[in-house]
Amino acid sequence: MIETLLAGLVGYLLGAIPTGVIVCRMLRGEDVRQHGSSHTGGLNVSRVAGLGAGILTAVTDLLLAVAAVAVTARFTDNPWALTTAGVMAVVGHNWSVFARFGGGIGLSTLTGALLPLLPLHTLGALVVMLTFWVILIKILHVHRAQATTLAMIAIGPLLWAMGFPPHAILLGVLGGIVVIIKTLPDWNRKYE
Repeated sequence: MIETLLAGLVGYLLGAIPTGVIVCRMLRGEDVRQHGSSHTGGLNVSRVAGLGAGILTAVTDLLLAVAAVAVTARFTDNPWALTTAGVMAVVGHNWSVFARFGGGIGLSTLTGALLPLLPLHTLGALVVMLTFWVILIKILHVHRAQATTLAMIAIGPLLWAMGFPPHAILLGVLGGIVVIIKTLPDWNRKYE
């Protein structure tokens, strides 16, 4: 029980590091939360500070989630603690105590949380999910937030079909629910 609580705390605190806020302040002297979607993730950072800054933000957010799960794996072999660390990294990213409980959507963070568990499987799942998301948006003309929600609904069955263990599937499903909750306010947002 204690290890799961510690895993959740580690996950939340690492996920909550507001990379997008830091990158935009350093590069542009601006608060990313005052622009675009007001999210702190890579996509909004790229709108404010350029593609390179957006990529830096997304990769750093991904690595923070990798670190949350990897650090947890150093002090326990309990797979459910790893799940807790990963889910709480997404929660921390989306509602950061360091950014007045603002944050991003959590897609990079969720990917990062899954990577230490099964790296090659996670990369394969990422390719499938991105392909699905692009088809929804570019071919079927589904709104971005709605496409993200549909992709997150599909994540559990996809991870199961790809042979992920139960604790990793649960991480994907719970992390996906966190992403959906954060995405819902953008359901009808007009993008530039």
